[in-house]
Amino acid sequence: MKFSTVLVALAAAVVCLTNPVASESESVHLRVHVSETDKGVCYMSCPSGTYCANGTNKCVKPKGKTCFNPATGAFQTGCSPGFACKNGKCDYA
Repeated sequence: MKFSTVLVALAAAVVCLTNPVASESESVHLRVHVSETDKGVCYMSCPSGTYCANGTNKCVKPKGKTCFNPATGAFQTGCSPGFACKNGKCDYA
């Protein structure tokens, strides 16, 4: 090993050890958003025409103009463009 390599390694170590503030000032702080309204996903197997919305544990048939959206796991009025309410569930039109 060359003597100059040892000097460079030693100088780098001394700089890092004597200046720990430089690495601390560049730290990254992350904020995690926790939703208090998240009630979980319903994994029940329901009979045809009934659906289990997220946050519940029972199968229900949509009432009136409501339709079950499997993408959100919730009942809604009508469906998004490109989808139609078939058998109480939003499905491709």
